[in-house]
Amino acid sequence: MFKKRDAQESLLNCNNEFLTIVGRDTFYGFLSEHRHEIFNDEEFAFLYCKDNGRPATPPSMLAVGLLLQIYDKVSDEEASRRGHFDIQW
Repeated sequence: MFKKRDAQESLLNCNNEFLTIVGRDTFYGFLSEHRHEIFNDEEFAFLYCKDNGRPATPPSMLAVGLLLQIYDKVSDEEASRRGHFDIQW
């Protein structure tokens, strides 16, 4: 089932502190600041059933994860681990 990112996310996240740690001029900083402009959940909506199934991870988050995985050249398992423990991810 299609799920969008929470519109209030920007109020609840720690993006400014994150950018101080990883740097605005890094790939990670750029992606953090512009991910909403690059990936829009609505563009992926046609791939999901709107009224059946369990709520899925928002497609924009999956797209960012895939981009990070390709950038860092890591396996699916390593991408999953970094998603849980690496602040840059």
